[in-house]
Amino acid sequence: MNHIILSVCTVLLFTTAASADDAFLGKQSLISLGGKLYDNHWLQSERMPPSKSYPGYPEEIDFSSSDTWRCVACHGWDYRGADGHLGQQASSALFASLRDSAGKPADEIAAVLKSGIHKEITDVLQPGQIDALSVFISVGQHDIGQVLSDGKATGSPERGKDIFEGACVSCHQEDGKAYIQGEPGDKPALGWVAVNRPAQALHKIRNGVPGADMLSLRFLPEARVIDLLAYLQTLDTEVEQ
Repeated sequence: MNHIILSVCTVLLFTTAASADDAFLGKQSLISLGGKLYDNHWLQSERMPPSKSYPGYPEEIDFSSSDTWRCVACHGWDYRGADGHLGQQASSALFASLRDSAGKPADEIAAVLKSGIHKEITDVLQPGQIDALSVFISVGQHDIGQVLSDGKATGSPERGKDIFEGACVSCHQEDGKAYIQGEPGDKPALGWVAVNRPAQALHKIRNGVPGADMLSLRFLPEARVIDLLAYLQTLDTEVEQ
């Protein structure tokens, strides 16, 4: 089983890095590309964001000025905006939930992205990238309420361990403390990220990491990815100083 997972992963390492305009790009790769753009479209597109904070962005949120121009800065790792984790930190009209957009036609979402307050952000994207981002918002979201219960993943750590050993351990080691390209404030341990920032961890597991070689695990059923997150939450969270 592990050999099968590794073989699929090897293929995906090459396909998920492709642009949305490539003819061979499959649906799962298109969604994961959109997920990486949602995470950090500046890094994924190899462009520099503005140095000043996004107009009106709350100072209470611990984002650097340039990071306030990322989709996730306003809509959150849980896609709920003010209805989710971000709303517990500050109040802002910018923090719109994307959950109501799940299932809407991608072309309608693209029209919103190319207008109004989003236009200054998406103007740097190619048409195919806007399409990928729109598809992700339409069909790539998950309901965090079905994934986490009091911060703990609802999956099976036992099943998740098999996935970790087959798809992740060769880069991250058995203890999950190697090759971690995280967010500001992350500790270099997958256990720490999974326990303290589970919504962020889940998004990156499913979609990959912008500008990095980490693959998207969208080829797995969502339930199996939740199993993997459950296993990661059992790993050691301590980091050597």
